[in-house]
Amino acid sequence: MKHPTISFASATALVTGAGSGIGRATAHALAAKGASVLCTDIDEAAAEKTAAECAEQSSSGSEARHRAYRLDVAVPAEVDRVAATVDRDYGALTILVNNAGVGMTGSFSDMTAEEWTFIRSINLDGVVNCCAAFSPPMLAAQRGHVVIVSSGLGFTPTDHESAYGATKAAVLHLSQCLRADWASRGVGVTAICPGFINTPIAQNTRFTGGREDAKARQQMVKGFSRAHPPEKVGAAIVAAITTNRAMVPVGFESVLAWYAHRLTPLAFQQLLARVTGRR
Repeated sequence: MKHPTISFASATALVTGAGSGIGRATAHALAAKGASVLCTDIDEAAAEKTAAECAEQSSSGSEARHRAYRLDVAVPAEVDRVAATVDRDYGALTILVNNAGVGMTGSFSDMTAEEWTFIRSINLDGVVNCCAAFSPPMLAAQRGHVVIVSSGLGFTPTDHESAYGATKAAVLHLSQCLRADWASRGVGVTAICPGFINTPIAQNTRFTGGREDAKARQQMVKGFSRAHPPEKVGAAIVAAITTNRAMVPVGFESVLAWYAHRLTPLAFQQLLARVTGRR
């Protein structure tokens, strides 16, 4: 089945993690295209602020078209509740953007079972929960597009991002499987793989084993402050939905990493992982 063209002017889009960073920028980009944007975040006040901003810049100017919901993607019952509310009030989504995520850095050897559960429950299980809850009406309607925000680290091994990289690699693979599964049912799927983006993730990243490293934190925050603006990712997401792209690396470093992953020997990639991860 040919993937139906997405009309943003009549679209209803839901964005997870819309309270800041890439989620907020994506919500703005979709609203600017005329979509009705449902902003969700574990921080309800932040989601409400983004929804209000969408209303201000929306091409229609209709505040009623944008709403905010508190949503913890790691809790299936909460996701199901919001999905039922959205289906009742809006019908099938046209666009689902799985963006909510958290960062973690440090040696795998220092990571606790609780820390692994934490990052997996949001970065991987959260995507699964949302796809499972919001996709049935989309598939029944035989139209729509699902975006999964992965990362350049999903195909770039490093010695200190094993947990984060593993969850991002998992959702990248999941996106490819869902794309194949849903292609004949009118729903497109895209993985977005950003490189370094100026978002709050650096301030909020956990260090494994609770081994907070003030110097490493300072360097990380400084580095991310000079990175690509989140609007670059928002624009890439809108473009990917329009053209039904399977995977889009965002930022020159992510593009280079993708080609390095595809074209260089594994031994070189392992050497790079050891060198780039040194502190």
